[in-house]
Amino acid sequence: MDIAGWLSNDQWLAILRIGVGVWWLESVRHKDLAGFLRGDSMQWVESLTRDHPIPAFAAVIRGLALSSQRRRLVASWLVVAGETSVGLSLVLGLLTPVGALVAIFLNLNYLLLAGLRDQGEQGQNLMMILIEVVVLATAAGMTWGLDAALF
Repeated sequence: MDIAGWLSNDQWLAILRIGVGVWWLESVRHKDLAGFLRGDSMQWVESLTRDHPIPAFAAVIRGLALSSQRRRLVASWLVVAGETSVGLSLVLGLLTPVGALVAIFLNLNYLLLAGLRDQGEQGQNLMMILIEVVVLATAAGMTWGLDAALF
């Protein structure tokens, strides 16, 4: 059986796009949203900025997201909003290039926040970036996506 022949290349790319979108939505679903949106996760983020191998990046994170309780809350809400928006964009194929770019931005920040250390989740971020680059480069939203209807 020719497994590659039963779907076109564009359809396989749409499956890849939808899959990474579901991955983002799952990232939101598995969070303790009540605690996360209160800023509870920012203590973990703060711990990652200590002894960070890239001091300038750690300083930016401390200044932008950790310098006050209000900023901790805003950063937490932005993470959830960003992950949800990216997931919906990629699953629906709606503004796919924008969704893919934001996804790459988020994954790169998660990689840098972890300090490029050998951590299990880094493989996930690297794999997601690879998929998002492919989705961005191939106009994957034009198959089985709202982009095809709108543009």
